[in-house]
Amino acid sequence: MNLLEMKNMVASILDYDPDVKTYKDEIRKYINETYKNWFTTRPYEFAQKTIDIFTLPDASFTATITPDANNVKNIVDFITTLNPSQVGNPAQVYRFTTTHEGSVCVMSGSNTTNSGVFMVDKIDYDNDAMMLSKISSTPQVDWQGASGIIQGVAGSLQQRWMTLPPDCSQVLSVGIRNLNEGDNGNGSNALGHIYNLTRRKDEELDLRFDMTGTPTDFVVYDSLPDNVIDVTHWTPRASKDFKVDPIAAILSAGWPVGDYEFKMSYVWRGVEGPLSDAYSVTIGANEIPQFITRDTSKAFGFYGLRKKFYVRIVSVAGFDGTAQEEDFFRDLSTVYGKPTPNVFSPTQFAFYINDDTITSADWPEATIPVETFDNLLQFSRETVNIGTRKRVRLYPRPASITPVEFRYIFMPRELVDDYDKPACPDDTHRFIVYQTCAEAFMKHNNPDQARYYQDKADKELLKIDNKYLTQRSALYIKDSFIAGPLRVKPYQTLTKLPDA
Repeated sequence: MNLLEMKNMVASILDYDPDVKTYKDEIRKYINETYKNWFTTRPYEFAQKTIDIFTLPDASFTATITPDANNVKNIVDFITTLNPSQVGNPAQVYRFTTTHEGSVCVMSGSNTTNSGVFMVDKIDYDNDAMMLSKISSTPQVDWQGASGIIQGVAGSLQQRWMTLPPDCSQVLSVGIRNLNEGDNGNGSNALGHIYNLTRRKDEELDLRFDMTGTPTDFVVYDSLPDNVIDVTHWTPRASKDFKVDPIAAILSAGWPVGDYEFKMSYVWRGVEGPLSDAYSVTIGANEIPQFITRDTSKAFGFYGLRKKFYVRIVSVAGFDGTAQEEDFFRDLSTVYGKPTPNVFSPTQFAFYINDDTITSADWPEATIPVETFDNLLQFSRETVNIGTRKRVRLYPRPASITPVEFRYIFMPRELVDDYDKPACPDDTHRFIVYQTCAEAFMKHNNPDQARYYQDKADKELLKIDNKYLTQRSALYIKDSFIAGPLRVKPYQTLTKLPDA
């Protein structure tokens, strides 16, 4: 069943289907809450994903710092290229400008006060600079030394934590299984399963952060480790942190005429934060959107807090002039565009996302044209964002490119459009409907019917567990035979032990 069929079945059971948007939205909310909560509770076969995530090699550099000069706190200026082995390979340089943000920077210099472990907030290749934070509750970096006197430093960037996909709800398995893909095809990485280690045990063993080698253990972090600041601390607000204005197009015919809604999120250290509320705007003939935002390096005091945008088509003339509408948002950063033909600049994002210091940006009509409704459809739907990102620290840490395979329970995409289908088999959909009916009957003050459909939902859930669980939730052992003077008890009793 798709979402529309589920809503119709719920309405048929309730015998109540008013044409009231708030009520229909509430039923849709009940369906989605039931669907997502149940989907992620157990390791069902259909609720698992397997993906390779590549580790990053260490990157060495030499640089300079200038204490207390022109308010250059947090800034490190490069002397040598951050990753000399990748010079001449723009794709790899671009990869490093984004993915090593959020890595650890281990730095040493003539002034030992400025040495230590920092976190990379931003790498600015256009200005040959890197912005750091302390890994502490006071992240601001105040370089020590004579004011205005340049000091030389050296260090390396190390990927201490691997950020998992945004839909990861629970890690099930980690291992290295693809030998020839890693280490530039040399096959020197060892294969094997990587075992889960609790954070408490990790701390008791005092496992070193700087050890490199073949990983044997992994530690899961549900939030950014060792630092109280994370991108989830900032939620942008429409009209307060950003707005979207229609302006005249210069190089194209402009966006399709119609009504739109835009949302924004912050992206910091390679992790995306929560979405804002919607900002409504009407785009007329020969117009494109212009995005007005804050300079987040000044507003928040941290570098690298970039801005990412989403759009919802409220009412736009589409195929054959028919008005087109969508209930979901599309990610404006999902289409690749080359900023300057045959020229590569590492800080020019190949997808549309605004840098931290940019306060006004027109839609890049020359590189990502959106003149027709079909052009709008090239942007994919927003991905699942559960609000936090799980991170994994491998021990020992690989010092070379290594494909690490993760198997995890994923959070499914919310059912928004009437023709969205759940990411689970058809024979599981009745459970979602019955559980939704139980919730709705309680809302309608009918506890008897709520209890009846709760029982039906529980029976459906038992069928699902028996068919799709990959592991038992409890152990079953056989009782011994019982014999008596008159007859022998020929059957054994199965006893269910409580979950461990």
